[in-house]
Amino acid sequence: MITLDCLAACWIVLNELLGELTREGVFIPDLTYADFRNSKLLLEYLRSYEDDVRLTEGTDATLRMEMEERIYTLRQTLMVWAEERKGVEYRQHWEDKFEAALRGEIPLPEEEKTAPITELPREKGIGFFRIKLPEEIPVEIISEIAEECRVLICLDGERHLLVSGKKKCVRDAMRQIGEIFYGESRLKTA
Repeated sequence: MITLDCLAACWIVLNELLGELTREGVFIPDLTYADFRNSKLLLEYLRSYEDDVRLTEGTDATLRMEMEERIYTLRQTLMVWAEERKGVEYRQHWEDKFEAALRGEIPLPEEEKTAPITELPREKGIGFFRIKLPEEIPVEIISEIAEECRVLICLDGERHLLVSGKKKCVRDAMRQIGEIFYGESRLKTA
């Protein structure tokens, strides 16, 4: 049986191919995009709860088989489109990458650490945004901007910043923080 990491690597290869085909102007049906999203969700579920799923009788094998079938179906569909669009050599290039992923030769990208989203405002007329501050931006500068723009800030974990308040105030704070990050505002003023 194929490991979940290998299936995830196969999904990544197919996703790259899907991106290339889309850029080439190949029509991709909505159902194919839905299959990609669903297979990614199922893979993430299986990989996150691998030990727990294994404990439930037969569920692990059934879900894995379903996942394998889904990945192979997506592979077959995309490879046909790849050959139609760019030829046999192009298809073979992607078949080789897929086979390398099956053998575990393509490493998975490192997962980003996630920080919980806390204290999100739920009232109407309230806006918010969340960013991860680079190390070179002192928190004191953000505090000054928050005070000046009359917004609330909350710093979670590893420099994740949640800014909330009235939409206009949040927009002003976003503009000022953007100027710090990029040197000029990329937001249009309304």
